[in-house]
Amino acid sequence: CGTDQGCTNVIRDGKMQDIILVGSGGCMREIVWQMQEQNKSTENWNILGYVDKMPPEEHSSVIVGNEAIKYIGNDDYLLARTELTNVAVCVGEPKLRKKIVEKLKNNKNIIFPNIILGDTRICEDVQMGKGCIISMDARISTNVTLGSFIFMNTGSKVCHDGKLGNYVTLSPDVTLAGNVIVGDNTEIGMGANVIQGITIGTNTVIGAGSVVVRDVEDHCKAAGVPAKAFR
Repeated sequence: CGTDQGCTNVIRDGKMQDIILVGSGGCMREIVWQMQEQNKSTENWNILGYVDKMPPEEHSSVIVGNEAIKYIGNDDYLLARTELTNVAVCVGEPKLRKKIVEKLKNNKNIIFPNIILGDTRICEDVQMGKGCIISMDARISTNVTLGSFIFMNTGSKVCHDGKLGNYVTLSPDVTLAGNVIVGDNTEIGMGANVIQGITIGTNTVIGAGSVVVRDVEDHCKAAGVPAKAFR
């Protein structure tokens, strides 16, 4: 993906890579399913288990398809790891994802790979940080810059010359037209569309189904067709 930090599935020498997932909710289960689908054609990820503050039921596994993802502990389990460990933070809400990442960064043995899933199309000149999860059927066009720990859900699209900050979440079927800028910790709801040249600020939420035709300031919510901002 044209970045020295790597925009790959961290597959070295054709070997399947072990990974631990953080979270147990719907976002985590969606990602497990997509990994399962990807492994049908190319064996990429071996999920060792998941960590969470508390499992859905004590010491329970999360069932996705025919696979049981076992609970292996809370954050302290990862903080105590003494070997290099791939970790994916499977949490959709930007501020919570950031809080978890900042805590886990205290262990230098934790690696946050970029995870590219399914039938994704990404231009070779895209620049990407680390810890991003790009879901199946996502599209990222030319000269796009992505920060770190971005979550692009299924069918989301970023057109030419876009720039996304850190911890941005694009819900399913979001479309950002060309030259759109999105600030850190911002979440854009399902099916929202943003016209070309728009800037959306930091710590902002765009409602599902909205059409954004004007810039949105920091620390705002915006919703509607066309979207109207309010604090």
